[in-house]
Formats: sequence, C-alpha cells, structure tokens
Amino acid sequence: MSTLREALDQVAADVPVYGDLDRAIEKVDRDRRRRHGLVAGLAAAAAVVVVVVGVLVVTRGSEAPERPVGPTTPSSTTSTRTQSSQTWTDTPLAATGDGADWVVPDPLQRSRDRWFAVVTDHLDPPGADLDRQSSDAWGGHFIWPAELPDYPTYGRIGLIVDRGAVNLLDDGCRAVRAPNPSNGTPSCTFERFVAPGGEPAAVSSWGRRCGAYEGGPPPDSCGDYVVGVAVRRGDGLVGLVEIEGRGTPDSNPFSRTAMAAAAADPRLSLPASAFGVPSDAAVLRVVGDHVARYRPDDHYADPHHPGYAQAFGSVQRGGKPKPRALGVSVRVWPAGDEPSCGPHSLVECLERRVYGAEDPTTVFVGEWDEDDWASCCPKNSRAWRREFVYVGAHNTVLATESRIVGADEQAPGDQLDQSMIDLVLDPRLQ
Repeated sequence: MSTLREALDQVAADVPVYGDLDRAIEKVDRDRRRRHGLVAGLAAAAAVVVVVVGVLVVTRGSEAPERPVGPTTPSSTTSTRTQSSQTWTDTPLAATGDGADWVVPDPLQRSRDRWFAVVTDHLDPPGADLDRQSSDAWGGHFIWPAELPDYPTYGRIGLIVDRGAVNLLDDGCRAVRAPNPSNGTPSCTFERFVAPGGEPAAVSSWGRRCGAYEGGPPPDSCGDYVVGVAVRRGDGLVGLVEIEGRGTPDSNPFSRTAMAAAAADPRLSLPASAFGVPSDAAVLRVVGDHVARYRPDDHYADPHHPGYAQAFGSVQRGGKPKPRALGVSVRVWPAGDEPSCGPHSLVECLERRVYGAEDPTTVFVGEWDEDDWASCCPKNSRAWRREFVYVGAHNTVLATESRIVGADEQAPGDQLDQSMIDLVLDPRLQ
C-alpha cells in the first residue's frame, strides 16, 4: 500500500479532474432548498448560502442554559498502531439509505428542529403562515410562501461562534453575501443599534437592483436582497438572523427589532457536545498533516457554526492553483448513530474492522461513481467519490476524496484507503 504522498503524486500528476466536488455537491443540495430563479444547477455551488443564524446557548442534561467555553484544544498525539490492507476485515453492507453517499445521522438535528417555535413567535406576522423546512449544520430553514407574481422570502435560523475570521458586529457585509449578480449593481450598508434586551447589535443590508430592463427602468421588484441582524449576547456569543428575498432591502417583511429578539431568545440552544467539535482551523491542520500539497478553498472567511467543522480543498501541484484537481474534504460533528449506505450510483459499501476482526475500531468505507455528470464538466464525465466515516468516542468524522473522471479515465479506487483511514482516526479530531 503506497503512502498518501506517493498515491497523490500518481493521482494528481496529469489527470484532468475537478477539485472541491464534495463541497460543490453539498452547496447545490442546500441551494435547492431556497432557490427562486437566482441560481440553479452546479453554478449555485459557488454561491454562499444565505442564512438566518440565531443565538447560542449551551445546555447540559436538563438543558438549563449556561455559558459555553468553546471547543477544547485537541491533543496532538497520534495513534501508534498501524493499519493496512493486511489488517482489515471487511463486511459488505446493503444499501439502506438514500442518495449517493453515506447518510450520517446528526444528533443535533432534534435541537435545531425546535428552533422553529422561536421563528414563529418572533417573525411570523399575522396570517403569514411561515413554513418550516429542513435543518442542517447551518440552522433551521424556513420560508414565507407567496403566490405568483410575488416571490417567497427565505430564511434560516442557526448559531455562530465568533472566532475572528468575520466579525459580524464590525463588518457584517463580509458575511451577508449573495450570488454574484448577472447584471445591475450590488451594494451593502452597515449600521449598529441596540437590541430590545440591551445587547449590542448590527444590521447589514445587501441589495442588487436590476440593470436595463426591457429598454426601460426596472420595476422595484426586480432585484435581490439579503438583510442580516447580528447580536452580541450576554454570554459573549454572536447570533445572526438573515432574510433573503426579491426586491430591495426595504422589501424585508421583518423589522430589525424582531430579528434581534429572535437572535436573543434563550430557547435557541444546543447541547454541550456541539462545543466539543474542533474548529475549522484545527481540522484544516490535521488534513494538512495527512495530505501533501493540500490547498483549502476560500470558505474559511465564513463564520463558524457550533457543532460542525469542515475542511474543503484540493490537492495542487506547483505554486499556481489549478482549476481541476483531486478534491479532499473532511467534516466533523458530534458522534451519533452509524451511517447507512446510499444506493444511487453505488460501487460498494463496507464495514471495515481496521485492526482485524477482534478489534472494535470500525471505519465505514463507500464508493459511488455517477455517470453523465455533464452539467458542469466535460461531456460523458463521471462524478466519482469515496467516503470514509468513523464514529468516534466524541465526534463523527467523514472524509471524502472526489473527482470528475473523464470518459476514458479510470477512477482512483481504493489506492488512498490506508492514509484516508489514518486521517479519520486521528485523535485530534475527537
């Protein structure tokens, strides 16, 4: 079994592949829940998903709120045990999930699902009938529906830990971002104010008016907006509520006072396990130790959401980034139940006893190869991905290698398995 550096030299040498496929697929998935004609297909993967992010309270046991102290610094100790194809014991698994990947339970989803009550109490105007959508690591999604010719309004309520990359109370326009406009001129304003409970708050209003419209000035509804309200809570954490819709920022149906009150509601809470997840920066360092020439993408200026950490990037050779490279991503969240295997485009799913049948250390290994991935890539190309899931004592770790494979090219297969398993087993991710 070759080392990861040797294998990546072979994989990344001259093969035309698309990097960051895993993040692109994830972003498309999220964008489908809120699209309204602004973006579609894989082009939406480049757009930052606009969120409504709420407050943060840590709960333990009885769920009484207390001040979170953030994730502890993980140990840098690495395992002295070695694993390879000589020690593995594999058991094939049936496809019992959905999609073309591992379906990994999120133990925080139940907590996030309860946040919709906060949304309806603070943001649901009489007769508006807000609809709850799914929740994920970025929070709980909701929609204020509308019938044509009007457009629906989209939002999401979640949690943010202020770790310095973007200070939402000083420069919210860096966080309140929307898809690149196809025409017209975007602008953003920023203003500080005091929340109803006396907390420092700020509102950022991004807007884009349409350019030339059928030979004349555009109507008021022709444009897009994102309005975000950030609140510095008494426990030192930052809550952000963002609303996205069509028109101008003045079209936002919710007042900044109501948005700030939602962000300060103590019912928005997560269990203490959410704050035991390492930071994005810590995960990135671990990936860099295992993956030679790893270059992260630009998402690290985004605010960090508690209970979820990620490192997205690609393997690059030379100083200048190449648009096509082997994508490698790692995601970490609190440990829950074991994953289930998705049936679509499935090559194999395995339960792998890493150190032999008598040792309980298990990594779930899956491979998917989707034909006709031509919406973003060369004709007749395939979307290939191989995923590794480790449900540890504290956190679940999912590592993915992905690439776009041309019609006459061979997918990498299992040649990186040993090093990818070392990566997900790294104790610093626990």
